[in-house]
Parts: sequence; structure tokens; C-alpha cells
Amino acid sequence: MTEGVRKPIGRLGWGKTVVFSLIPLATLLAVLEGGGRIIELWIPPRIVDLGQGFLPGSRLFVPDPDDPAMLITNPDKLVSFQKQRFPRAKTPETMRLFILGGSSVNYLQYELPHMAERLRQALAPRFQNVEIINCGGLSYGTHRLVLIAAEVLDYGPDALLIYSGHNEFEELEQLDLAHLRFLPLQRFLSHFATYRFVRDRIAAIQIARLEEDRRRRELADSVPDTSRTWNRIFSPEEIRERMISYERNLSTIIELCTARRVRVVIGTVPSNLIKPNLPGEAGTRYQQALALIQKGQREEGLRLARRILRDAPRHQASDSENEIIRALAARYRIPLADVEAAVIAAEPNGIPGETLFNDHCHLTPDGNSLLLAAYEREILRLFGADAL
Repeated sequence: MTEGVRKPIGRLGWGKTVVFSLIPLATLLAVLEGGGRIIELWIPPRIVDLGQGFLPGSRLFVPDPDDPAMLITNPDKLVSFQKQRFPRAKTPETMRLFILGGSSVNYLQYELPHMAERLRQALAPRFQNVEIINCGGLSYGTHRLVLIAAEVLDYGPDALLIYSGHNEFEELEQLDLAHLRFLPLQRFLSHFATYRFVRDRIAAIQIARLEEDRRRRELADSVPDTSRTWNRIFSPEEIRERMISYERNLSTIIELCTARRVRVVIGTVPSNLIKPNLPGEAGTRYQQALALIQKGQREEGLRLARRILRDAPRHQASDSENEIIRALAARYRIPLADVEAAVIAAEPNGIPGETLFNDHCHLTPDGNSLLLAAYEREILRLFGADAL
């Protein structure tokens, strides 16, 4: 009896080969994703503002899920903004002010309720309530503040307060870091815990490095050399172009307010002239200005200091910004809160940075009191009994 011929085992088709090859990879990814989601039960993922506020559709405030009649800070924005909550519709007896700026405004969160109460008392009985809503975003410059101004004009403001000048160059670095061209991919990947875990670990390393750099700057006895920490050094032409953009952005905000019949108060922005934040060669040159000041040649030293700060690739306000602010206040006939003049008048020798700055741009509590007092005076002139 003859045995039957065995049928040869066929080779897998290319489709099955690909599928079977991907099974181990899919299994590994599934395990990593499951592990990532378990980790997030104990370590929640970081809040991430995709697009970092550069997208026109980005909203700073959204309806409160628990009460749609109230607006709250967009949870995605809490990485850069203070937590705020206010009624969507403003009552006639309420004065509503929005204050726009960068971290210097963000850090006023404790003082703003006290300012609101002082204004309420001064403006009673015309206003029974005063709301000051903090729109100060960390590292926000005027490019993104234009978008915020356009948004908050829909919320019934009586006035916008603008204090911005330190972040015009840093904001360009933020734009580079936003990687807007990869935003669709970022949105897709952010749904996966594995990606969020890796992203957050990288962010933690970067933040720790920045904190260490900041700590070294605070402990330094001389003008710090921060050129290593900057992503780019701006050329003189780029500085000029940025100042043109700065003026255009502020003009846009003012004109938006004018079209909606919303009043504006704009403020000058002082900088620390004793210990500025200057990179490399500019920091070395600045030592010459400090030496003149220390020798008693104050006027000569200050002229040199201001000239260096104006031309340096810096992350803080200079005479360039303040000249633009003063010119816009005059052109549009809007109130000017002269914070710079108030700080100069309060310093022992009239040099910003002697006693009223925590670092190159942020004021101390006493300095913040001067800042708010300058705005309060202009608000009272606008809305006080004499203005009725």
C-alpha cells in the first residue's frame, strides 16, 4: 500500500508576515501604555497648553462646567495663568477691569483684590463691585496679548490695563518652542500615556536646568552671563524689527478697545539697571557703566547703562519700549501710568534696581505697590466723580 504524498507547507503571504511581525511591537506598546496609565493614577500628567497661546482660536477663559454662567481660566492655560472665575455677564453696578501683561502681572494676584476693594470704596456708590481679572501670562509678550485682548473685549470690560515690555524677545523663543507646524501630531500623541510620560520627564529636566540657572543668577555678585541659557542671540536688525512689532501690537490692542469704546490705561515698564539680565559681551560692557556709577559719575554711568540695555539682545524692557509706550499714550490720548518714574523717584539714588527689584524685571512688594498706585490714580481720573 502506497502512502499518500504529503502536501507541502505553504509560505506565509507578505500580509500575514507583516501582521505577525507587528504583534510583538503592539504587545510592547500596549504594556507601556498600560503602565503609563497606571503611573498617572499617582503622578498626574503635566498641564500642557498646545500651541502656547499663539493660535487665534486659543481661549484664555471657558465656561465653568459646573455653572455655564461663569467663566473660568481654561484648564490648559493654568500652566501660564492664574486661576480666575467671574460671571459671563457683567451687571451695570460692577466695574470690570482686565490687566494684561507677562509674569510681572501674573505675580500681582495677591495685590489685585486689595486694589479692587480700594477702587470700590473710592468709586462708591457709582460701582458696588469692582472686578480685576488677571490676564498676566508667564513669558507672554504683546504678540499673544493681542489675542487675549480681542477675547476679553467680549466680556464687558470697563477698561483694559496694559503692563508689558519684558517679554518681547523671550516670546519669540516661546514661538520656536511651540513647534506649531507639528501641532496636529502633538495633539494626536498627547492621547497616549506613554508619550505624556516621556514628554513630562523631558520637561522636568528642562525646568530643573532653568531653575538652576535662575538660582545661580540670583546668587551672582556681578552682572550674570546668561548667554549659555538663551536659545538665540538677536541681531541689531532683529531688535529693531521686534520693536516695530511691539509698537504695532500695542497699537492694535488700543485700536480694538477704541472700536469697542473700552478705555485703556497703559504703563511704562522699569528695568533693573543695577543688575540687568545681559548676555556675554553686553554683560561685560555693562560693568563699565556700574563702575562709573560706583565712582559717583552717576549721570554718565546711567547714560551708558541705558544705551547698552537698549541695544543688547536682552529679555527686559529698555528705553526703546518705554519711548514707544509714551508715544502711544500721547498719540491715542490714553492715560499713562508712569511706573518707571514712580520707581525712579522711590529709589534712594534714583536708580531702578537699588531696592525695588527682586531680579532684572520683577518688582518687590514695595515696587508692586508703586506699580498699582500708578494705575489706580489713572483709573480714578477716568471713572471718578470729576469724570462723570
